[in-house]
Formats: sequence, structure tokens, C-alpha cells
Amino acid sequence: MKAGCEVCGSPLPAVPSRVEIDGAVMVVCASCARLGKPVWGPSPKGRQGAPQGAFRSFAQSPAENEYDVDPEYNVRVRQAREKLGLSQEQLGKLINEKPSVIRMVETRKLMPDGPLTRKLMHELKINLMVSVGELEGRKPSR
Repeated sequence: MKAGCEVCGSPLPAVPSRVEIDGAVMVVCASCARLGKPVWGPSPKGRQGAPQGAFRSFAQSPAENEYDVDPEYNVRVRQAREKLGLSQEQLGKLINEKPSVIRMVETRKLMPDGPLTRKLMHELKINLMVSVGELEGRKPSR
């Protein structure tokens, strides 16, 4: 399979251009080469840029890797919501989620991802995160 332009995807000519576009060095076709400034020198062996893992999103901080969502998240969310006197619809509005998402979380059809877990913890004032070491000591209950 012949390589394609990293910008438009069209097949590359025999001698493609290497240009820098917004800080990224890319191999491009002649028509896309005008979008950046030419880069001279030896071709990199792999993708050029920051080393893998150099940039880490806020959602993947090192402390969060040591924690996981409590296996009994559904019970804890339902109990906290009921304690605050909120319906699923009201909680959904408060955290900007559809009521069906709240319903699915409470029936274990949906395990909350990072952002949803944080929104639920903040609004319901509960902790849904458990250390991985503590999880290994527990037996899963369904």
C-alpha cells in the first residue's frame, strides 16, 4: 500500500515534501506543501514530536491510575440521589446529562467514565473512587 499525504490523504509522489505545520513535521503532497514551511534534513525513523507519554491529560493524572470506580457505584449513586431528594431527571439536569444516563448508571448498564464519575461525586457529595489495592482484597458482588 502506497503512503498517503498526512494532510489530505492523497497518494504521495516519489519524492514527497516534509513541511512543518503548526509545529508538527508532516510528509505531504505538493499541493499541501504550501500550507507549511519546508523542513530539510534526514527523514525521522518514526513520528517526530514529543516522546510518547510526555503530555498527559488532566483525566489521566498519576494519582487517578491508582484508583478505580467502586464496584457498588450504582447503589451509592442511587442512595445519595434519594438522600438529597432528587429525581433522576433533576440530577441529570444538575450534571448536564440525560436522565437515561442516570438510569443506566443506577441499573449497572453503564459504568461511569472519568468525567461522569467526577460530576456525580461533586453533585452528590460522595466518593466513588476506591484504591486498586482495596479492590483486590474485595470479592466482586453483583
